[in-house]
Amino acid sequence: MKIPTYENYTNYDGLHCHKLWAEVGEHWFCPSCKRNKFQILRWTTRFPNKPNAFKDWVAVLHRHHDHSQGSMSVNNGRFPETVVCDQCNTSDGVVKRKLKLPSNFSFSPQEIGCFVTAIAHGKHEIDYNMAKVIYDSLKITYQKIT
Repeated sequence: MKIPTYENYTNYDGLHCHKLWAEVGEHWFCPSCKRNKFQILRWTTRFPNKPNAFKDWVAVLHRHHDHSQGSMSVNNGRFPETVVCDQCNTSDGVVKRKLKLPSNFSFSPQEIGCFVTAIAHGKHEIDYNMAKVIYDSLKITYQKIT
């Protein structure tokens, strides 16, 4: 695994999310996996399915939100919109597809942190069994509410 230098990190501008990259500040860390901005920077292929694919440093941030707003008796959502790293945001979607969970369901940043193992400058490892346990416990809670 390639590790960025401090210069690689300081030269990184956030790519398409440069405003969010600057907005969160130097001391931001992902509330799910607890990695800081330097640790989420990873060497990867950009535009992997295009003929002009190339390797580059990437550290993407996302505004993670609850897709269940307005459903499951949760009018305002289970959690507020929160900035998370790309690997945590992606893990939410990967788990939902693999476990065939409803598309309008979202794991909270804290719940994501319970089923991912973060690797500095790499991809997360996902514990699908833990994700299922979390979802099932929430499903029981929602069934009691409705």
